[in-house]
Formats: sequence, structure tokens, C-alpha cells
Amino acid sequence: MAGLELVILGVFTSAVIAFVLGSLHKVLGSAITIVASGFVFVSIAYYGLNGTLDVTSNLVPAFAYAESYASIYFAALVSFVFFMVSFFNPYFVGKMKYPALYSMLYLLSLAGVIGVFFVTNLLGFFFYFELVVWSSMFLIPLGKRIKSTAWYYGFSAFGSFSLLFALFILSGTDSNIYTALGIVSGSEQNLVFVLLIIAGFAKLGAFPLHIWLPKVLGSSPDPVTAVFSGGLEKMGAFVAVLVLLRLSPVGPMIDVLGLTLGQYVVGFLGALTIVFGTLMAIRQDDAKKLLAYSSMSNGGYIILALAVMTDTSVSGALYHVLAHALASTAAFLAIGAVNRQTGTTKMSELGGMIHKMPISYMVYLIAIISMAGIPPMGGFISKWLIFQSMINEGLIILSIATFFGSIGSFLYVFRPLAALFLGQELSEYKTTIKEAPFLMLIPMIILSLLNVVTGVIPNFVLSYINKILSEVGVSPLGLDGNFIIQGNNGNLQPALISGMFAVGVGVAFIIFIVLKKSRKVELTDTYTAGNFVYNEQLLHYTTDFYAPLERLYDQYTTIMKDFYKNLAYKVKEFGQVVRYFFFTYKPEITVFWIILVLLFLLWGDVV
Repeated sequence: MAGLELVILGVFTSAVIAFVLGSLHKVLGSAITIVASGFVFVSIAYYGLNGTLDVTSNLVPAFAYAESYASIYFAALVSFVFFMVSFFNPYFVGKMKYPALYSMLYLLSLAGVIGVFFVTNLLGFFFYFELVVWSSMFLIPLGKRIKSTAWYYGFSAFGSFSLLFALFILSGTDSNIYTALGIVSGSEQNLVFVLLIIAGFAKLGAFPLHIWLPKVLGSSPDPVTAVFSGGLEKMGAFVAVLVLLRLSPVGPMIDVLGLTLGQYVVGFLGALTIVFGTLMAIRQDDAKKLLAYSSMSNGGYIILALAVMTDTSVSGALYHVLAHALASTAAFLAIGAVNRQTGTTKMSELGGMIHKMPISYMVYLIAIISMAGIPPMGGFISKWLIFQSMINEGLIILSIATFFGSIGSFLYVFRPLAALFLGQELSEYKTTIKEAPFLMLIPMIILSLLNVVTGVIPNFVLSYINKILSEVGVSPLGLDGNFIIQGNNGNLQPALISGMFAVGVGVAFIIFIVLKKSRKVELTDTYTAGNFVYNEQLLHYTTDFYAPLERLYDQYTTIMKDFYKNLAYKVKEFGQVVRYFFFTYKPEITVFWIILVLLFLLWGDVV
């Protein structure tokens, strides 16, 4: 039996060791991150899934822990993401100014997120939540831009204050967060619902609290972007699970929709997150920013499905947490590998990497097939479940948003494939670029295999998700054996679909080999139409890949950014007024406060 408290303490200790050893040699600290994150994943996955994880709190009695199917599911997944990404750390810390600090903060983030999933008392929940916020915040400036840290801090602080206010209200009912969520009622319940949704949205990067996400993921070190998208964002999804599945439905019932007002508002915001993330991803030139908006859009699927609160929708949401974590982490690692070899992630500056990095190309290809919801990948299963739930409930507007996001996702994830890996190979990369190191390829290959496995035989995960559904009072999803998912509009047989898909690809490959062209034609032979073009960048056709589509909505893309800038300006003005009245030592200000205090003290006599 493994003790959860000892696991978390071990991560804290490892963080200190990583800092000390990292100060002596950069690689030593990053090696500790691999060992420590692997230890956490194995401990939680083995003992947690077997039901032998000891959650007794002996060392810090103020922090109480509890084991649940949901906490084990999220903790095992996030610790696995940390473990996979840690293989990249030795290759990136060498370029950092503070490599020892990076290794320590990396493990502190892991300790914090594991604590959030298992802790039950209100104080402990806020402590671990803030540990994640602060440790991850200091990871961001180790990348390209420090300014993005301010955006992350601002939105995280807003989410943290909302969480603290909600926990303060819940403290009046019970010190256990799960018990308190079941007891709170009336206006307090409505307020807690709103506050916790804000906290979850801020961490997940959902609309309208999404501004920080592309800035952080676009400028952070490559391993950090993968951890944020595949791991840390899922803490926001966990908070959404607490709110939507533990609290009673908030607001009056809308009979025509079959949802309460609170459910529909959250679902509608999830739909906006899908649409806005999709539209913004299409117009990006930086592959990391494109994947950042993709993470935002996929977070919308999770929120939308959780808000509907049916067996199919919740199963789809929880499965999408897994599918997106695997696909997004793999995609970010593949782009990170390209960035390490070339020094850029801008699609207008790259091309033809398939010839130099074929494994990274295959990893990215498998990842985007899953992200687009195409069989035989895990993303197809989760999106099929979510689509089914929307159709079953007759939610027309929300259904349109989900279909739009799925179609749009194929458009934007294909762009880096065509720009970075396919197309024209630029001359400066023809002799200097080679495949990523073997240690970096290990997690990429593992994630790719899991993307396929979760798309072919999903029932072994869905059977565990059914335990989560029963735990929160939702009827389990219908499963027929290991290979059939039952639905109201028909059954899904992923293995059969995957087999047919494989046969189709095989036949196409055979035709390609048999009917292969007898003469190889260079890309530039047909592109230039016999003219000499001396600037080879002009041949890069992905620069304005979707320019006609972008022109349709380009003028609206800065609305939210301008809104938050104006809001920040107004807050600054308010702060200057407060500073003038409270921290300025002038005679007129002193007289003002004396008169105000006297009026307050003598108000009853005056009236």
C-alpha cells in the first residue's frame, strides 16, 4: 500500500534535490524530474487503480485527503503527461538562464496538481491550487517573453480570488469541500456556482477568460507548453466536474431545452469557446499559438459536454480529457522537436521537415487526426459521444457549435502539417537538420500509440469512466463487451471502423506503389511555370493558407483583447484614485478624512 501523503512529500523533496543538483549541473536536475514524475505516475496508476492507495494524513493533519475514481483518473492522466514531457527537459534546460529553478518549479507544479485532485478540506484545496498557479507562473518567463507572465498572473489572480471567495462561503457549511458542495443551497449555492465556474474557466482558458492561453503557450519553453496544454489545464476541467456534477443544478428549468439556466449558460460559453478558439487558430502563423487556440477550443468541448449532464455527454467530456491530453501533448512535443532542431515554430519560415524528421512528422500526423475527431484515434470516440449527447437532447445551437469546431479543427491542424513537414524544403535546412534525439522520441512514440489504442479499444477506459459516473450520481454509459458502445441513435464499433479505415489506407498505399510515377518532378518545376524566382520564401504556399476565410472575421479578432486592455486601464485609474485618497499626505486629504470620520460617528445625533 502506498501513501498519497508520502508520494506528495516525495515530490517536494525531489524538487529540492533537483534544484541542488541542477545548480551543480544542468542535466542532473532535469534527470530528477524524469525519475520523480515517473515515480508519481506509477504509484498513482498502480495503487490507485487497484484501490490500495492510502490517503491517510499523518504528517500534516490539517490537510485531509480522499480517494475517488475521478481524482485517480485525473491524477494518473496528468502525472503521465508530466512524465512524458520530462524526457524533453534535459534537451531544453541547457538554453535556460535558471535551469535548476526550472526543474524545481516543474516538480512543484506536479505536487500541487496532484494535491488538488485528492485533498478534501477547503484550506488544503486552496493551498495546492495556489501552489500550481505560482510555480507554473514562474516557469513561463524562462521562455521567450516575460510579458506573457503578467497576463497569466492577472487571470490566475482573478480565478484564485473567485475560488477563495467560494471556499469562504462553503466554510460556513462544512470544512470538507465535497460535503459542503452537497449542503450549500439557496442564493449561496448560486454564488458558489458562479465563483467556481470562474475559477475553472480561468484555469482552463475558456471564453471569456482565455486571453492568457495563447500568449503563455506561444512564448513558454516547449516542455512547459506541453505540460500546460496536456496537464495543468485539466485542473480547470476538474473544477468544472466538481461544480457541475457535485452541485445541484442552478437556476430555473428551461423546459424546451431540458436544462437549467445555469447549465445552459455554461454550455453556451463552452460553445463560444469552441467557435472562438477555432476561428483564432485558423489565422495563426506560429504553430505553438495555433495549438494554444486548439487547446482552448477543445476545452470548450469538455465544458459543453459537462453542462448537459447526461451519461453520454459526461462520458464524452471525461474521455475528451484523456484524448485531448494525449493528442495535444504529442502535437506540442512534435512542434517542440522541430523548434529545437530549427530554432523557429513559424510556419512561414519552415517546410519539408518530413525529409529530415519523419518520426516527428508521423507523431504530429497521428495527433492531429485525433484532434480533428477522425478514426481510428481517441478524439473520434470522445467527439462521437459529445455529438450524440447534443443530438439526443435536441440542443440545436450547441450542436452547430460542436460540428463547426470539429470541421474547423481539421482546417487549422492541417496547416502546420502542410507548412512545417510537407511542401518546399528550404535551403538553409537541407544539410543541418536531423531527427530529434532518441530520448525525445520515446514519449512521442508512446503518446502516438496510446492515441491509436484509445481510438480502437476505448471500452477499457469507458468502463472506468462509468465508475466515475456512478460516483457522482449519473447513470453509466451503455457498453456491450469490450468493443461496442451503445447509443440512442445506434451503436458504435470502434474496432470495426478502425479495421475498415486500415484496409482503406492499405489499398490506397498499394495503388500508390503500383501506379508510382516513373519520373520524379521537383516541387519548383511546376510551381514557377518556367520563371526564375530568386527569393525562395515566395514559393511557400502556406503563408496565406486560409486568407479568404480570415478576411471574413479579421476585424473582430481583437474585440476581447481590446476589452481587457480597456478594463486594465480603468482599474489603473481606480487605483490612482484610491492611492490619492489613502496614501497621499496632504492637508486637504487629512481634513477630508477627519470630517468623514466625524460625520460617521455623529450621524445618529445629526439625524
